Amino acid sequence: MSQKKVDKYKNNKFGRSSAQKKERVEFVLEMAAWILIAALFVGWIGYSAYTKIQAKEASVKVDTVMDTSALTDYISGLSSDSAE
Repeated sequence: MSQKKVDKYKNNKFGRSSAQKKERVEFVLEMAAWILIAALFVGWIGYSAYTKIQAKEASVKVDTVMDTSALTDYISGLSSDSAE
C-alpha cells in the first residue's frame, strides 16, 4: 500500500469508534422518534374512536315513562279469576 493509503486507514481507524458511537446515538434517537410518532398515532385513533362511541351512547339514551296501571289491573283480574 502507498503511504497515502496507510495514513488514510490510520485516520479512519483512529476516528472509527467515535463515528460508530455517533451512528448508534443517531439510530437510537431516530427509533425513539418513530416510536413516539407511532404511540401518538395509536393514541389519537383510540381517542377518536372513544369519543365517537361515547357520543353515540349519549344520543341513544331515551327515558320513557309508561302508565302500567291498566296492565296491573288486568293481571290482578286474571289472578283473582283463577283463585275462584
